[in-house]
Formats: sequence, structure tokens, C-alpha cells
Amino acid sequence: MMGLLSGVRELHVSGWILVIWRLSAASIAGSQDVKLQVTPQVVSKCGENVTLTCTASSSRQLDIKLFSWNFKIKPVCQYGENRSDAEVVCESTADASHHNLTLTLMNVMPVNAGKYLCKLQSKVGAKYNSTVVAMQGCLEKNAINSINESHVGCWFTGVYPSSTIHWFCGDVNLTDSTSTKEEEDQHGRFSVSSNINVQKGNASLSYKCSLWMPSKGKYVSSRLLNIPRKIQSSGSTVRLQWICGVVWIIYFLVGKAEV
Repeated sequence: MMGLLSGVRELHVSGWILVIWRLSAASIAGSQDVKLQVTPQVVSKCGENVTLTCTASSSRQLDIKLFSWNFKIKPVCQYGENRSDAEVVCESTADASHHNLTLTLMNVMPVNAGKYLCKLQSKVGAKYNSTVVAMQGCLEKNAINSINESHVGCWFTGVYPSSTIHWFCGDVNLTDSTSTKEEEDQHGRFSVSSNINVQKGNASLSYKCSLWMPSKGKYVSSRLLNIPRKIQSSGSTVRLQWICGVVWIIYFLVGKAEV
């Protein structure tokens, strides 16, 4: 009796294994019959519009259950959902053998960079593929500066990726005596600022602040700043007024003596 029950169990388990194997084989065969085409990488500048297209095709009728673009796990565009707003445009098109899902990202910023996953579930099988959206270096505005008799400030806005400010006075690199401050905005860009004490350099020369972008290995923007000589010019004015006063007194006294 025990042997009979054991044989029944083995037959039951074997039957389930066979069913699972057949389903897996059918799924693999179906997946191989489905093609999902995307562009592997798209490079964009800040503020540009980027279009991602995912094309599903098969020699058999797909009967789509799910077809979507996903970013950071969340679906951002789904097949059959044609919509347009300030951030994305989602469009679906189809013909006899191809189904296209097009996602357009509006005004792309660093926060939009990353992997976009195209997923397909259909009667024929499941498939996925991905496109990476990469950002070039971004710079919204060139250097803005503040200058007074004691220090010079320099900052850049809308910067991506992370960068630092280098300082020069003539041919002398003063960067080691300064520091750079970065603040990230909601778009993933940075405001980069730095100050330098003019006493650490030669106030008679111009200062230059340059934005160094390590990822590019070069300076992407520079600004030449002239230090005001208010203190020096004020002293010169006082000395000039004193000399003029002495000359006028001497001239007045000599004139009276001659009279």
C-alpha cells in the first residue's frame, strides 16, 4: 500500500514538472519570437527634448497585454495612453507587424538621466530592453561676480556635473587658498561659488576665476575680474589735495610779499 502511494506521488510530481517544463519552453520560444528594438543610449544637453522609441515586432500576432516605458521602476508611458503635458509626451502607433511606443521627455535635466526600461507582455511572450539617457556638461550662466576691497566672489549657475572653481592672479594659481561651495537644485544642477581674499594675492593685478569640470578634464568657462583701487585712489586724492593746498598757500604768500 505504501509503495502504491509513493508511486502515485512520484507520478503526480513528475506530471507537474512536465507541465512546468512545457510552459517554460513555450514561454522561451515565444520570447525568442518577439523583438524589442530601442536605441541603447541617447546623449542630451540640458533643456533639450529627447525622444525614446520602443518597437515591438513578431511573426505572430502579439495580442499586447502590457507595453510600457519605465523609469526608476515607475511607468511613465503606456501603450494606448496617448497624452501630452509639460514633462512628457506619450504616443502609440501600430501597423500589421510593428507596435511603437514613443516617449518624449521635455526640457531634459540631470534628474531625468538614467536607464529607461521598455517592457512588453503579450500572448506570444515577454521581453524587455533599455535605453540610457546621458547628460552632457551643462552651464546655464557664465560667471557672476562680486567685488570689494577685501575679497572677490565668483559663482556659476546651472552647472552639471559637479565642478570646482580655480583662481588665478596673473600666472599664479591661488586655488589652494580657496574653497568651492556647491548647492544642488531640484533639477539636479549645481550652483558653484567661491571667494578669495584679495590680500592673499596682488591687488594691483586682475583675478581670474575658472570653472573646472573634472569629468571633461578642462575649464568650461572663465571670468577676468579687476579689483577696485578705492583705498589707493583715496590716498592719492588726499595727497594731491594737500600738495595743491601747499602750492596755493606759497603762491599766495609770495604774491603778497611782492606787493
